[in-house]
Amino acid sequence: MHVNDHPPRRLADQPGFWAMLAAYTVLELSFNHRLLEVAGGVQSADAVAQLHSLELWARCVSGAGLALLLMRGLDRRIRSRWRLVFVSSVLGLVSMWQLQKALVDTIVASASPQDLQMSVQAHLSTPEALKGRVALRDQPVLPGPVAPELRPVMHALWASSVLGLSPDDLDMRSGAAQLAHSWMTPTASPTQMRDAYRQAVMTPVALGSSLLFGLLNICQLLAGLSGRALARVGGEAWQRGLQRACLPAWVLVCAALSWWPGNAWVQSPGYQEVARPALWQAKPFLAPFVDWSLRAEPAWARPLAWVHQALLLDFEFREPWATLALDHP
Repeated sequence: MHVNDHPPRRLADQPGFWAMLAAYTVLELSFNHRLLEVAGGVQSADAVAQLHSLELWARCVSGAGLALLLMRGLDRRIRSRWRLVFVSSVLGLVSMWQLQKALVDTIVASASPQDLQMSVQAHLSTPEALKGRVALRDQPVLPGPVAPELRPVMHALWASSVLGLSPDDLDMRSGAAQLAHSWMTPTASPTQMRDAYRQAVMTPVALGSSLLFGLLNICQLLAGLSGRALARVGGEAWQRGLQRACLPAWVLVCAALSWWPGNAWVQSPGYQEVARPALWQAKPFLAPFVDWSLRAEPAWARPLAWVHQALLLDFEFREPWATLALDHP
């Protein structure tokens, strides 16, 4: 038998593929932290423009993550490595670009006047919510000011979490918040209201998707390294069994670390009894992204910040998208 007749070595066992996974996870985790910074910052005109660019980045980063997963899945069917990379990259990037764009555009296009008004009111109420001064239908959200590790996540996703409610469901418990509730919403223009609503929809979709693909590819990397370490354990059949179990085991570990810790916000009566059921009923396609992001983002906040600051040196993810404009519905 000729040497070329042997099947190529499994992609998941190759150090070159591990290097690709490692590079991608640094990019993805850094991007996720940057998006959280911008979405949770002061909503100036520059921040809005940055969010437009980050929405495009989100589609590409998630597409690259899906491509890496497809490479593993299609490895046995496509023997040519170059063809495997090309096919997986095209499928991953095109799929995530179209799916995320279609999801956000569809939700925004179907927004009712109450949805648009609620998005503006929710953005206005964010500072008071961070201080524990907002309740939802008389159910408390926080007993007091938000913890430091939860603050950027709540700042970015508070408006998203209450999209299933109406402005009357917000119980303002300070004079400043009551003033905003009573007269500031009608002054917003239709464009401002739609932009606020799009931001509230896009942010959890981009955050949730990018973090999910990042964690799945970290699991791929850890599974490959674990499989190499287990290659010397037992016989050949035993080794194959352990290696196959590595990826599901790491996925379970990451899922537990993401979901199990919880935080004061998601455990509050205001979220569990009011905001979450309303969002699942009114926005069932958006609710999974919000649920996942509210739990996973605080759980991974410190590693995300460290990777972005130490490894990617606070890269801002502006270029080359700064001159592109999103297609608003």
